Amino acid sequence: MNILLADDSRTTAAPILALMNRLGHQVRHVMDGRAAVAAYQEQQPDLVLMDGIMPEMDGLEATRQIRALNPEQWVPIIIMTAMDSKQQMLEGLAAGADDYLFKPIDFEILDARIKAFERIATLQQSLVGILDNVYEAIITISQTGHIHKFNKAAERIFGYRAKEMLGQKVNQLMPSYHAEKHDDYLLNYLKTGQPRIIGQGRKVQGRRKNGELFPMRLSVTEVKRAQDSLFIGLVQDISDEEATRKQIEYLALHDPLTGLPNRAAFQQTLDQLQQVPAERPHLLMFIDLDGFKPINDTLGHEAGDEALKQVAQRINKQLGKKDFAARLGGDEFTILLHEPANAEQARHLADTLLNAISQPMALMNQTIQMGASIGALLFNPGEQTNDALLSRADHAMYAAKKAGKGQVLLIDASAS
Repeated sequence: MNILLADDSRTTAAPILALMNRLGHQVRHVMDGRAAVAAYQEQQPDLVLMDGIMPEMDGLEATRQIRALNPEQWVPIIIMTAMDSKQQMLEGLAAGADDYLFKPIDFEILDARIKAFERIATLQQSLVGILDNVYEAIITISQTGHIHKFNKAAERIFGYRAKEMLGQKVNQLMPSYHAEKHDDYLLNYLKTGQPRIIGQGRKVQGRRKNGELFPMRLSVTEVKRAQDSLFIGLVQDISDEEATRKQIEYLALHDPLTGLPNRAAFQQTLDQLQQVPAERPHLLMFIDLDGFKPINDTLGHEAGDEALKQVAQRINKQLGKKDFAARLGGDEFTILLHEPANAEQARHLADTLLNAISQPMALMNQTIQMGASIGALLFNPGEQTNDALLSRADHAMYAAKKAGKGQVLLIDASAS
């Protein structure tokens, strides 16, 4: 064991040091209570042998200060004294001592006491070892929100060392908008007994030492003790899980080639537009590229893919913040424009897109040019189904293609 010996008498300390060394213990000897507290803070021992009467600070006060450092961390303290009064023993035990040894020290009894505490310490270390090797962060806090336990997983997840967090407020680990209210949450629970998160798990945000906010799963339980309550927080960092979920959601609603929303996303957006009354009609455009197939046939699918990417980029550049573009598949695109001012502006927007798409582009060290045929449809929300609107825009696009390609055919369904 690592033993801290505090005794101002070298004569008393010398035989104890000799015995401890012979039994294989590592001993650090200090000469007063103040030095004992400092040594304890510097490197926590497994056992403290504390002389009762010392200069600078006596053994009882040193014991009180050591216990105050971390009330939830138990290290046995044995007070050694030549005084055997009942009152002094009661004061020492009240200060936080676990046992007494009377001087002159009986080394056989000292050895037996150390072995007894060693068995208890081994059990405690086993429990601490389990807590420090679980995957989840385990953080215990007092009724005032101060941290008493911060295991290895908590260090890994939040980026703090345990010694940095012990005694600190747990709201350091929260986003500011929760941190400012946490004391009120605790106080309200202690007054009313109505939990906000205690006894249930939920997804929340945590804050790492570097300020990064991250998603985590948190569950909190309460341990009611005779004098107060202890709260145990179990934390899982779900950053990877959330990133995977978002990636799956993104892929479900986006075209992997161009990065534009896909047909499913288009249907969702059109649904939303259909459900909200509008002061002016919306504009749906159905775009089919002219001259795309020859690119695939002559330059290959790699060139065709690049052409589609460039078209998607050109479309995006022409859209406003409220506008929406999607790739339905192949060389077909749709666009939803939110309440253009009138049919003339709608026509102008369609012509602008047609001009952007028709500009020359570099593919496979060649300059090529495509065009597009656009069917444009002005519509009022809720008057026709999604399928009917898309079909009318599709028919308008084919009519534009039959009329000579590279054209826009605008239909004002809102006026009918």
